[in-house]
Amino acid sequence: AERTHGHPNLLRRLNPGVNWDAVAAGTELVVPNATYPRPRRAALVRISLAGRYLRAFDGNGNLLVHFPVSIGRVAEKRPVGELRVAVAVKDPNYTFDPAVFPESEEGRELGRRLVLPPGPNNPVGVAWIGLNRPGYGIHGTPAPEQVGRTESHGCFRLANWNADYLRQMVAVGTPVWV
Repeated sequence: AERTHGHPNLLRRLNPGVNWDAVAAGTELVVPNATYPRPRRAALVRISLAGRYLRAFDGNGNLLVHFPVSIGRVAEKRPVGELRVAVAVKDPNYTFDPAVFPESEEGRELGRRLVLPPGPNNPVGVAWIGLNRPGYGIHGTPAPEQVGRTESHGCFRLANWNADYLRQMVAVGTPVWV
C-alpha cells in the first residue's frame, strides 16, 4: 500500500477477487498510479492548522502541492508565524531526548537520549525538514493512515512519500508560514 500511496483498504476494494489471507508472489493487482512529476523548487510553504493541510507554492504563487498534515495535539506547543527551513535530510536518524518531552513517563524512566536508525518505520519516517525553531520540523511517519489528526508533539507529519517529495522541493531558508 505504501508503494502506491494508498491505504490497504483501498487496495482491497480495487482488487475484490484477491484472497488477502493467502496472496501468492506474482499476483497482479490494480493499484493507484503514484507517480509524481519532477519536483519543482518551492518558494513558500504554508501550513493551515485549522484545515490540517500543507501547501507549497512556486515563486509566481502557483500551487505545487497540497498535502494533508498532522499537527500538534497541544495548541501551545504548535509553532505559529513565519519559520524557515533549516535543514532537509533524507533517511534521518531519530533522536528521542526525554528533556524535550517532560510529559512522557517513558522518557523519564529511560532517563537518556535514544537514537533510532533511519528507515520507513523510524518515528520521523524517511524525511526530516528541520525548521529554525529547535526540535520542530516537517517529517514523514510510519503510520500514514493517521495523517490529518492532531496527535504529534508539535511537528508537522506527512505521509512518508509526501514528506520526501516536499524535501526535494525546499532548500535551507525556504519560508514556512504556519
